[in-house]
Amino acid sequence: MKKIFGIVLGVLSVLTLASCGNDVIVINECSEREDIKILYTNDIHSYIANTTKDKEGNEVAALRLNNIAGYYKKLKNDFKNVMLVDAGDEVQGAIYGAIDRGVDMINIMNNVGYDLACPGNHDFDYGMDAFKGFVQEANYPYISCNFKESNGKNVLDAYKIFEIGGAKIGFVGISTPSTIITSTPTFFQNSKGEFIYTFDGQYKKEDLYNSVQETVDEIKNKVDYVIALGHLGVGIDEQKLGITSIDVINNTTGLDAFIDGHSHTLMEKKIVKSKDDKDVVLTQTGFYLESGFGVMDITKDGNINTTLVNNIEDKDDNVKNLEDALIDKVNNQLGQKIATLDKNLYIMTPGNDRQRIVRARETNMGNIASDSIYWYINELKKLDCDIAFVNGGGLRTGIDAGDVTYLSCKSVMPFGNQICLIKTKGINIKNAIEMGVNVVDGWNDEWNSPAENGGFIHAAGLKYDVDCNVPCHVKTDNSGMFVSVDGEYRVKNLMVYNKNTKEYEPLDDNKEYLLGGINYLLRNQGNGLTMFNDSELVLDYIDEDYTVFAKYFMAFDNTKINNQNSPLKGYINYLYDYENPYGSNRINILNLKHSLS
Repeated sequence: MKKIFGIVLGVLSVLTLASCGNDVIVINECSEREDIKILYTNDIHSYIANTTKDKEGNEVAALRLNNIAGYYKKLKNDFKNVMLVDAGDEVQGAIYGAIDRGVDMINIMNNVGYDLACPGNHDFDYGMDAFKGFVQEANYPYISCNFKESNGKNVLDAYKIFEIGGAKIGFVGISTPSTIITSTPTFFQNSKGEFIYTFDGQYKKEDLYNSVQETVDEIKNKVDYVIALGHLGVGIDEQKLGITSIDVINNTTGLDAFIDGHSHTLMEKKIVKSKDDKDVVLTQTGFYLESGFGVMDITKDGNINTTLVNNIEDKDDNVKNLEDALIDKVNNQLGQKIATLDKNLYIMTPGNDRQRIVRARETNMGNIASDSIYWYINELKKLDCDIAFVNGGGLRTGIDAGDVTYLSCKSVMPFGNQICLIKTKGINIKNAIEMGVNVVDGWNDEWNSPAENGGFIHAAGLKYDVDCNVPCHVKTDNSGMFVSVDGEYRVKNLMVYNKNTKEYEPLDDNKEYLLGGINYLLRNQGNGLTMFNDSELVLDYIDEDYTVFAKYFMAFDNTKINNQNSPLKGYINYLYDYENPYGSNRINILNLKHSLS
């Protein structure tokens, strides 16, 4: 498979993947209407090694793709009128996707037997050529009505029609318009920095509604049911932009159901009114298969119902073997012990695995991750680094106390980002942090969790306050890229650690600082950080992020990770606390109205 990928990637970058025609795909031809089942997943994020605790407290395998494959194939034998679809973000997120940039994940999904998928924003995280390689190698089609070339031509087919159980079902693919900003913007540009791909809705929400409506209108007289297969979500950022799945339903007609992803929302069944006041079923399964997969039942008389399924004993041995082989490959390559951790490192609120606070608050994981870059550039590379950034969205899991391996580090940072060093003015650093705190003190009632921003900045060599009494005045363009701050800053009292005086000193807007971090943030406009576009590059491709992280762990005295043994203990008055889940008061949030609960 990898050899095939290599052959196709050289030509795919100039190809549009939409097919010339859109013939009906026959699943099971029947002369009369019969009941239909559509199984669905979303936001798997390459989590193929999920575990849980049995009654005795032992760690055992939880729901995995091999279970879904077994259940699906049994249904196909017994019931026949069954399909399996995915609503995006399959190949990226955990080490099992990152280790070979998604190749094995596509092979596993082929063997599970998926019939259809729409692309999630993170399915582009290995680059456009890699994404097109996935589409080429998948045994199932990818669809998106609003993923376009700059000339307006669809990159993928907008829809697919399936004949099953005596009915025809038209699936309309929909991608989040925030894909470019939440993946890597430069992947969608040419060598001149011009965007050659776009997503309808990126600039105006009405463009998204129109794209969906035009597609629905094209197929509604050819099918019995129209189902959206989308990666839009119902997140707070999407709500502000009017591009949620609910917004699309409210502003279009003709949809019967919407299988959604992106916001990691657990939504077994929600009834949403369309523009013409018709009921539309909206559903989403959460994330990582933790809450199971979905089953949409369409009865022969036209009723639609959705449920979530988790506890199944079915399995497919072939898929299980593929999963086990990938898990073994990861363990063999990255399973070597490199250090011992005294206290857990957190991205979640301790005791509440629904609150991903690393995207909204300081954590010890944010401290140690940013410190690893700061230390690596200053002490190992013997260069000068004033400040180092990591974004909360780039830290994907915590690490429990005990043995630490390369796999532990790679699981935290699975994306394969390269570290770079730039020279930039203090105002750019201030603006980046301001953009990252835009939703601090917001609250997600559904999750009982602080509102999240993957661009929330954890910084080494820097401390700052956030005043929640000040509203966010960050101005972005319609695609979410930074333009300016038009008003008072929420970020106050930014102080930079001076390695010579051993004191924190006020950040000077006009002074140039040496800033370390990943290419995604500092050079590729990740999270919309365009303020660094004109900054001077000092050094690129310093090392991969997770290896920097691992080398920092190995630099602790006796490779025992605690405050006393820190490689930065010689930095007098420097703020770090790796034993406190909430860090070392580098980020002080003032006038906070929503406390963790």
